[in-house]
Amino acid sequence: MAVVLGALAAGILGTSLHAQVLYAGDTPLPLGAVGALVFSAAVAVFAGLWARSVAVSAATGILTYVLLGAFSLDIFSGPLIVTGTDSGLDLPVITAGLIWLFGQSLATVAAVMVSAVVLRREARFERAALQAPVLPYGTDPGYRPGPGPRS
Repeated sequence: MAVVLGALAAGILGTSLHAQVLYAGDTPLPLGAVGALVFSAAVAVFAGLWARSVAVSAATGILTYVLLGAFSLDIFSGPLIVTGTDSGLDLPVITAGLIWLFGQSLATVAAVMVSAVVLRREARFERAALQAPVLPYGTDPGYRPGPGPRS
């Protein structure tokens, strides 16, 4: 369930964000596509950590990529992600669409790597906590009495 909900959220919200282009003079900067990729990777990491599984993170990214493939087809009265035109013009929205579509694979790999590192550290911490001796109350060598009335 986390995979489907995460992929739908990343795909729909990222697609609505990807075409935002900021201009620095005459130079178009496809910051919306970059933001959409960061959001998509964050959703995949969240899903993987929530389920405590690297496979869930990977599946979320892959399903998002499949959804983006469907959005780039001409099945919704025109593609939602524009990756080319018949006119041959190099429009900024085309660059943003290509970054969003093909960058999703890199975002998925990054999300899987982050999820794996975090889950590995968590597992190492839990193993160390299980192996630590439990001391009876008041026998902890680091215990120091707080300030109080002196006798």
